[in-house]
Amino acid sequence: MDTIASVEYEDEVIADAEDVVDLAGQVRDISISGLPEGYDYKASRYADVILKEAFPNRFRDLATVLEQFAPTLDELRSGGGGRTVFVRRFDQSLADQKEKGQLVWGKQNITIEKGIGFKGHVAPVSKVRGHEIDMFGSGSFKEPLPGIAVEMEWNNKDPFFDRDLINFQALHHEGAIAIGVIVTRGADLQDLISGVIRSGDGGFKYGSSSTHWEKLVPRVNLGGGGECPLLLIGIRPERIQGIELAYRVREKLEEAENLRTNWRETYESWDEAKLVIDEIRNQAYKIMPPVSGH
Repeated sequence: MDTIASVEYEDEVIADAEDVVDLAGQVRDISISGLPEGYDYKASRYADVILKEAFPNRFRDLATVLEQFAPTLDELRSGGGGRTVFVRRFDQSLADQKEKGQLVWGKQNITIEKGIGFKGHVAPVSKVRGHEIDMFGSGSFKEPLPGIAVEMEWNNKDPFFDRDLINFQALHHEGAIAIGVIVTRGADLQDLISGVIRSGDGGFKYGSSSTHWEKLVPRVNLGGGGECPLLLIGIRPERIQGIELAYRVREKLEEAENLRTNWRETYESWDEAKLVIDEIRNQAYKIMPPVSGH
C-alpha cells in the first residue's frame, strides 16, 4: 500500500510529500504574470515559463491576441463547427502580429524526414506525414525552429484533442516546436451554454462530447502530448459579449429543474407540476430562440 510521508514538529505539519511532488506532465496553475483576464490557464512541464522567458516576442503576441479576443453571443449562436468566424478572426489576429515588419505566424504543414549514411552519401530512410498546425509562431525571425504551435478547438468532436496532442508530441520530439498551446471553451463557459444555445433543428449546440476544458485536461494528465510542454487556455464567460442573455436562460432552466426535484413541496400531483415545469422551460427557450438556418 502506498503511503504519503510528512514531517511533523510540535504538532505542526511542516511538509507533506503529496503537496510538493510535481508529477511530470501533470497540469498545474501557471506561475507567470502578463496574460489577460477572462481565461483559465494551466500548464504542464513549465510551458508558461518557457514561453515568457525563452520566447518573449511570441508571448507578447499571444497575450495581445487573447486581450483582443471577444466573440459575441450571436456568433456563438450562429457558429457551426471549429472554424467559426471568431476562430478565423483569432487566427488572423495572430497572423497580424509581426516581427520587424515580417510575418512570423501562419498555418504550416511540417514534414519530418530522416536519413542515414556517410558524408555526402545520405539516403532517406523515412518520411512521416506532414503535421498541420493552424497557427505556427516562429521561435524568432532569424531562428524559426523550434517554434510555438497554437490550436483553437472551439466546437469540434473531442478526438480532435488527441490529434493535436499527438502532433505536438511528434513535433516537439523532433525539435520543431518548443511549446504547444491549445485554446478551448473553459469549464464555466461550457456549463453555462451547454443545453442553453439551441441549433436550428431544435437540438442543442456545445454538447459534452465536443471540445472543451473537461475533455482536454484529463487527456493531458493521462500523458497526452508526451514530453511537449503545454499551455492550456480556457475561454471564460466574461470574454463573450452579450453573455448576460445566456445567464437569463440558465436561471430559468435551473428554476424548472429545482421545481422538478422538489415538486411535492408545492403540488399534489406530478401532472400538475409538470405543466408548470414545461411552461417555465418554454419561457426560457423563448428568451433565446435558435438562429434560423444554423
